[in-house]
Amino acid sequence: MTLLKYEHIPIEESNDPLVDLTDYGFELEPAYYNDGLSDNPDMHLRKTVAELLAALRDDLSPLNFKIWDGWRPREVQNKIYMKYWKEMASEHQGWTEEQLLEQVGTFVTVATDPNIIPIHATGGSVDLTLVDVSGAELDMGTDFDHFGPEAAALYFEHHGENETARDNRRLLREALTKADFRYDDDEW
Repeated sequence: MTLLKYEHIPIEESNDPLVDLTDYGFELEPAYYNDGLSDNPDMHLRKTVAELLAALRDDLSPLNFKIWDGWRPREVQNKIYMKYWKEMASEHQGWTEEQLLEQVGTFVTVATDPNIIPIHATGGSVDLTLVDVSGAELDMGTDFDHFGPEAAALYFEHHGENETARDNRRLLREALTKADFRYDDDEW
């Protein structure tokens, strides 16, 4: 199995507490609770991450962040992994286990290996998008959790068929990187 580029980085305790995101004014849509993969609709991030996003949101006003997911326990991570595994196995019945591991591992970290800490399990990773003042999502070219090549952060930089999505992804990416966030190459 190929490790994602960040899975080899040692995780160290920061003593930065998890905070409830309802106190920060973001649009919240607990995607995995809504999909039945989590029993808990509460959404949390590390305090430093939540505060950085709140400050960044103020800089992006009148836009806001819609957050689908932040901290998640390994149990939920495993359910996401297994759901995607089953989808890929059904769609590609001729694939070997190695091919499935490669495809699923591109987008979802395995949760059952105690030597790998999924980044969402740290509370320092967040799945989000930008919304306008009415709460409508800006066009990013794909839906949340689209596990395909079009989800790549720079996909529309190289494929010009959706300039609006390219510009919206660029706005999100540049704002986040300016605040020292990092993005996953495979997901916008």
